[in-house]
Order: sequence, then C-alpha cells, then structure tokens
Amino acid sequence: MIRQLEVDGVPALLAPVSGPMHAGLVFRVGVADESPARRGITHLVEHLVLPGPAQVSSHLNSRTGTEHTYFHVQGSAERITEFLAGVCAALRRLPDGRMAAEKEVLRSEAAGRVSDPLPMRRHGARDFGMPSYPEWGLSGLAAEHLNEWIARYFTRDNAALWVAGDDLPEGLALDLPDGARQPAPAPSSVLPVTPAAFAGSGDRTAWDTAVRREARAAVFANVLERHLDRDLCRRSPIAGAVRTEYQPRAARTARITAFAEPLAGQRDAALHGLVEVLSAMRTGRIEADDVTTVVGLTCDGLREAEERGGRLPGQAFNVLAGLSVRSLDDAIAEVRAVTAPEVAEVAATAYDAGLLMTPAGTSADWAGYPAVPPGSGSVVTGRTRRSRTDRGLRLVHGDDGISLMTGETARTVRYDACAAVLAWPDGARELIGDDGIAVRVEPALFRHGEAVTSEIDARVPGAHRVGMPARDPGSIPRPRRGLWRTGSLSRPE
Repeated sequence: MIRQLEVDGVPALLAPVSGPMHAGLVFRVGVADESPARRGITHLVEHLVLPGPAQVSSHLNSRTGTEHTYFHVQGSAERITEFLAGVCAALRRLPDGRMAAEKEVLRSEAAGRVSDPLPMRRHGARDFGMPSYPEWGLSGLAAEHLNEWIARYFTRDNAALWVAGDDLPEGLALDLPDGARQPAPAPSSVLPVTPAAFAGSGDRTAWDTAVRREARAAVFANVLERHLDRDLCRRSPIAGAVRTEYQPRAARTARITAFAEPLAGQRDAALHGLVEVLSAMRTGRIEADDVTTVVGLTCDGLREAEERGGRLPGQAFNVLAGLSVRSLDDAIAEVRAVTAPEVAEVAATAYDAGLLMTPAGTSADWAGYPAVPPGSGSVVTGRTRRSRTDRGLRLVHGDDGISLMTGETARTVRYDACAAVLAWPDGARELIGDDGIAVRVEPALFRHGEAVTSEIDARVPGAHRVGMPARDPGSIPRPRRGLWRTGSLSRPE
C-alpha cells in the first residue's frame, strides 16, 4: 500500500517492496516545456546533475521525458540518501565545468536516435511537438541559461519523491530551492481536420491519436497491438515487427501510437494492413477474447509492479499533476470493468482523431485520410523576389513575415509566430513557425538575398536564433549562370 508523506516540503510516496530498495526524485519539466532555440536544455541539466562518468553505475539512472525529468537510484538506505543529496547539491551549484563534455555526449546520443515526426505534424514547433526536433539549443547554452531553467523548474514546489522500501532512509534530506508548481503545457494541434495523413521519409508506417486518459484506452492500445501482430506478422507476414504505446499525460489525455516495420517489398501492404485493422476496430470488430486476455495481463502487471515499486513513479507523476494517488485495488477494479464494447468506443474516438504516416511517396486518401496541407493558408504582403534557379519559386518578404511560394503552394512564417530561426554563417536562414511550417532562405538564389537575411535578423528576437555550423562551400546552393532549373529547398539534418 502506498503511503503519502512529505520530505522537506516535497510530497513523497512510500511503499514496501519485495526486492531491492530504490527511490526517485521527479520534477515537472520536460521537452514539452522547451522552445526550439532552447531544445536540449532539460536533457543537459539532467546529465550535469548526475555524477561524472567515473562514478555512474548500473544502479543510477535518469531520464528527460516529454513532461517529467527524474533521477533514480537503487541500493541501501545510505546510498539513496547520499545520491539524492548529491542531486540537490548539483542543482544548487551546477558542475558546469563538464558542460562541453556532456554536450558532446548528448550529440552522440542524438546521432543514434530515430526521430518521430508525428508529434511535430500534430502539434507544430511547440509543447508536445518538441520531441520531433533536434537539440538545437545545445551549442548556444551557457551556465546562466541552465541556472535560470533550474530556478524555474527544479525546485521543491515542482518536485515529488518516491521511495520503494519499508521506511524513508534515515537522514534523507532534499535541499532544494523554493519555487512554484509548473503545470504541464496543454497539447496544441495544427491539424485542420482529422483523421489525416502525411508521407514520411522511409518505408515505415506509423499512426498516433489523442484520447481521454483511462483504463479502457490503455486496454485498447494493447488489443490493437494483438490485432496488428496477428494480421500483419502471423497470418500472412507483411511486417517484421509491430508495436503500440500508451502514454498518459498530465492533462488527463493520453497519446497512443502504433508502428509497423514492413518486410522487404511489403511497405504498401503493411500500410494497407494497418489501415484495415484500425478501420475494423473502429466499426466494433474486436475479439472479445483479446480484451479478456489484455485485461488479465494488465492486472497481473499491476500486481507485479506493486510488489517491486513499479507503480510509484506513475503515482508521483499524478501528484505533480494534481491527481490523487490510486490504490492497487482501485486500479485493478477499473481495468477489470473494461468491456469489448467500451474498447470499441475508444477505437472509434481514436480513429477520428488519428494521424497516419505513410511510406515515402504514398498517400492514404483512398482510405479517407486527407493529406495534411503542405503549406500555409496565407501569403504575407511585401516585396516579391524570384529565384535565380527556378522560375516557379518566389520569395515574398514584408513587415509581417516571409512566404516561399512554389507554384500555387505557399509556406509562410509570420514574425509574431516564429518559434526559431536557424542561422548559418554564409547568410542562409530558416524560419520555423509555431505551426511547424518552415521557410528556408538561401540568399544566393534570390536577387538582393542578403537584404532579406538582414531583415530577418532585425525582426526575429535573438532568443529565437539558433547558430548553425558552417557548411562546406560546395554544399551551399548557388545559381548557375544563364540556366533555369527546378530546385528544392530541404530541411537541415
């Protein structure tokens, strides 16, 4: 049974466990709180707070998530007391001498990470869309930026503690600065209609949706995975792997995702297979045995998690969201009450809010998924400059912002809704709007393009500027004298 306590003003949860004692300190701050120009700041704080590489062991862990950042330790009561005291001390006096080295560690981690474009496509360049973006802020972050971030988010009023053990460790202290509870951002949306679809950059098919946070939604996510596994991987294999995830959010909503990795030559079949499963579940074609099995497995998982303290982190997150701590009996009762018709209701709601990523070069309009609009609904008023390399490419710049027009499609970023501007030493600029629309300006490709660069720099606040590394001169787009050719402007890696 989980007991609610308090340690130095920090709400604490305590529960006995059958295995090793462990504890965690969580703060209500994550990637969703960042801006594109400060992307990576929470992750960098997390790395600097942990002990140096020589002292890190398999019993220490930390993570920066979308809404939370936590530090976890397993070991004796003395080890837990020492570790948490060290976390608090590091937050009060950040070891910024390791900053350059930790930035390189984060860049190495990012190189092996697969980006998920679904959040950006649904939410834009803000709140829950931020996980799609690179950690652009790392290069410009200095100690003062990190200390300001810590003063706002890493405080006793914005923290919660969990301890898996019989008692709180003797001498446990959390010497954190005072602050204020920071509510999680409300999920935004830039999608004009749903369901909707967009083409990805590879062969993978993926889908996400937003639903109400409740037990039947979690059951639906697991039933969906069973249906996908049976139809795409077992009956007539067209996918090598499928998986779903259920991610509860503080705002009483949840994100559900589904991924299908096609076998060689089967990307279109995998897309059709995923769409067919979603459509069938939407109309109520759900195997009652699957619901029964998932309910049973979920209840078993809850009991196991209770025994080892695995429910404590989620309950600590609930405390930070202003939600009540749920007993194991209440959690199991809610799951056991879920029926197949209720799962079908979730399936219908999830389908209507769905966003589908199709393989590169494909669409899903045949299945009733209209394409996410490729551009903006408006063009700024100002001076028009034609491209030196593409007759159909026009750049419009004025007091309100920048528009890049390709044929009849326009991409517009207004200065009052500009989330960031990427700035290269050679004068190239890419403006990213709150809605995720990006406009690249290559000054060499337009007459008097340098003047446009200067105008952008004068109008976009410095806090939104992201300094980019110098490009190889051979990779900088330049006009070919006397020739018109069709060109395209690509996003930076």
